[in-house]
Amino acid sequence: MAEFTAENGIIAAGHRLEAEAGLQMLRSGGNAIDAAVAAAFAADLAEPAMCGLGGHGVMSIFMADTGKTTVVDFYDVAPSGATPDMYELAPRAGEGSLAALGYPAVEDDAQQLGHTSVMVPGQAAGLCAAHERFGSLPLDQVLAPAISLAEDGVPVDPSMARYIAEAADDIRRYPETANIFLNIAPGAPVVRTDLAKTLRLIARDGADAFYKGEVAEAIAANMEANGGILTLDDLAAYEPFIYEPEAYTYRGYEYVTGGNVTLSEALNILENFDLAATGAGGVRSTHLMIEAMRLAWADTLMHVGDPRGNNSPWTGLTSKEYARRRAREIDPTLAARTVSPDDPWNFEGRLRPSSRPWPVDSAHRMSGNTTKVITMDAEGNAVSLITSLGTPFASKVVVPGTGVLLNNSMHRLDPRPGYLNSVAPGKGMQRLTAAVMVFRDERPLAALAGSLSIFMGGMGIHPLVNLVDFEMGIQEAIEVYRFHPTGDAVWIDERVPPQVQRGLAEMGHDLLPRRQSFGDTHFGNHVGITVDADASRIYGAGDPFHANAVMGY
Repeated sequence: MAEFTAENGIIAAGHRLEAEAGLQMLRSGGNAIDAAVAAAFAADLAEPAMCGLGGHGVMSIFMADTGKTTVVDFYDVAPSGATPDMYELAPRAGEGSLAALGYPAVEDDAQQLGHTSVMVPGQAAGLCAAHERFGSLPLDQVLAPAISLAEDGVPVDPSMARYIAEAADDIRRYPETANIFLNIAPGAPVVRTDLAKTLRLIARDGADAFYKGEVAEAIAANMEANGGILTLDDLAAYEPFIYEPEAYTYRGYEYVTGGNVTLSEALNILENFDLAATGAGGVRSTHLMIEAMRLAWADTLMHVGDPRGNNSPWTGLTSKEYARRRAREIDPTLAARTVSPDDPWNFEGRLRPSSRPWPVDSAHRMSGNTTKVITMDAEGNAVSLITSLGTPFASKVVVPGTGVLLNNSMHRLDPRPGYLNSVAPGKGMQRLTAAVMVFRDERPLAALAGSLSIFMGGMGIHPLVNLVDFEMGIQEAIEVYRFHPTGDAVWIDERVPPQVQRGLAEMGHDLLPRRQSFGDTHFGNHVGITVDADASRIYGAGDPFHANAVMGY
């Protein structure tokens, strides 16, 4: 995929239709926020397995006139009726094919299939809140592309066809969903008339149309009729989490992540080593990155919870001093046999809560399914956005009369009581994705977002290190092969040169080579933009193994 260059505005997204929707806003005089919101609504139609009104996400937003960055976090939260013991563990808990993040599987896959897997959706609230605060065009104009796609239909491309085929057995259990995605005549588009009606209501009334009107009533009624616990009161009470983040630093550059601290800890650890001197893609630099990622991921599993709460050591996890201590655990010549979490509470400045057990890392069993949008306009406003439903087609539940496909985010909480991320009313999931923005002289230098991975390897660490340490352009920074730790092994791109793989194996790394093909990858899917120092040109790029699109003018 060739690097794209623009002067006035740019958008990079997971699908051509999303990029077209965003570019339409930019050309109509809208700003980056209008473009990102239009693209995110369009993604519901273009990538229905990935995202939609029934899901969640996060946006990092930079406004040039104030020089401030705002995070609009619209992740789902558990309904008020959720309890720590609401799921029955499967007889051989932990061995189920659908277990994630070390959590044991539950009976009937009830934590990620059907009505009991649904959290309170955040997407409509988050996108409308971002537009209300920072957008410049009318909301009905911003939603117009998505409404047209819903009414006219979207052709089934190879990616959508593959996701439908893989989820078909589960989709058949839900007639409303099957009527949309399975009962399609050959060559016909997916038309979503009910969803168009819902989008028109939102275009007219904003987020209240989803959370307090007839759409909310339909969702609550469908839940009650099918054993779900999401209620009308839960919907009415939902609010996005909006705040101005404190910027982290890496080798003199400031950056924000949209709430992800795993990336920050790993970069803080790497800052203790001269990566540039080791050379890009070499044995030593790859080894150091793997070990830093392993340490940060162990701490994430143990210490990272819902950022709306106060039971995680946020200051300690992102402390440079704590990272220096963790960096001393890395042998520059030898892979650690195992890694364990440390105690960042010593760097927190407040008392730790009661101790909790550490979930075993089995994250390789589950891949997250998300999409992403990055935009920048001529004024220098910029957005990095992640949006997701959970796993492909999520709960598989479409609410009749609304067209809304609901998330299955309950699977991101631990079904066992007594853990940091155990199920609880109002509880949200860990923020494992990252909506990254990098700053130079208090202005955006780059924006990065990744999808299709629950792993830390699917986040911004690879392109960010490639940009900063190895001075790559944005396309090369995204295309270079990636890797990520999983437990005590390492998934590594087969494209890594044999001599590098041999060197890593000699250092003690248990390598699991993975072959990538178009639409079928193991290391996430990135898009990104960078900006010239004088802001005269913007460069956009996307992962060539996926149908990403970059457009601008």
